[in-house]
Amino acid sequence: MRYFEIRSPRWDEPGHWSGEYRALHRWHLPGVECPKCGTWAGMGAYPSVALSALEEPALAKVTGPVHFAEYMRLAGLVRTYLPPGIPIKGGSSFGPMVGTARGRFGPVTCWPSWEVVLREDAVELLKAEGLNGVIAVRMELKSRRSTTPALYELEARPLARLHPDCIGEWKTPPCDVCGRPEMFDLPPKRWLLRSSIPEGLDVFGLEGANPRVVSERFVEVIQRLGPADVTYRELPAAD
Repeated sequence: MRYFEIRSPRWDEPGHWSGEYRALHRWHLPGVECPKCGTWAGMGAYPSVALSALEEPALAKVTGPVHFAEYMRLAGLVRTYLPPGIPIKGGSSFGPMVGTARGRFGPVTCWPSWEVVLREDAVELLKAEGLNGVIAVRMELKSRRSTTPALYELEARPLARLHPDCIGEWKTPPCDVCGRPEMFDLPPKRWLLRSSIPEGLDVFGLEGANPRVVSERFVEVIQRLGPADVTYRELPAAD
C-alpha cells in the first residue's frame, strides 16, 4: 500500500473552487507553563471528542498558556474523554468546528494545511467503498447559500511515526512533568517508519507532526468526484 501526505496547494497555483470557511472547534485545551520544559502549546484536533458533559467554562474559549496547576486540572478532565492510545497535548481542540462558510467547495479541501474538510458526497463515497479509519465529523457552518452541501472535518489520529533517520538534529525529548510529546522540525524529505503504520487504515496522522496521511485507495476514490484544490505527496516507508 502506498501512502500520501494531503495538503493545500502552493499559494500561486490556480484553484478550481471558491469555497472558504471561518470556524473554530467548540472546545480547547490551553497550552501550559511547565516548570521543567517551559511554556508551550501544540496543535491537534479531535472533532469526534465531545466535552459537553464537562460543563467547564475554561474549555469553551481559546486562551493562551495557563499556569501548570490549572493546565493539569483541565488535562485531567479531558483525559477520560480521549480515545485509547491518543496522548493528551496542550493546545488541542475538540468537538465540531462552528462558524460560517461561503463559496463552492470541492470534494476535499485543505485549508489551512493541517485541516482536511470533505464534502458530504465524498464522505458517503469513502464509506460506500469500505475505506477504514474515516472519522468525518459534520461541521456546524452557516452559509448564505441554501445549496451549500454539508461539510465534514476529517479526523486524523496520530498513530504512525516518521522514520527516525529523516528527523533533523533539532529535537527535544518528551517531558515527564507536563506530558509534552517529543518535538522536532518537520524535515523537507520525510518517510514513514514501516512498523508504525496502522494496518488496514486509510487515514491517520503522525506523532509529533501535523501532516494528514491517506492511502492510495483514498486518493483514487476522491479523484472520482472531480478536481480538488489539494496536492498529494507520497510518503515512502522504510524499516
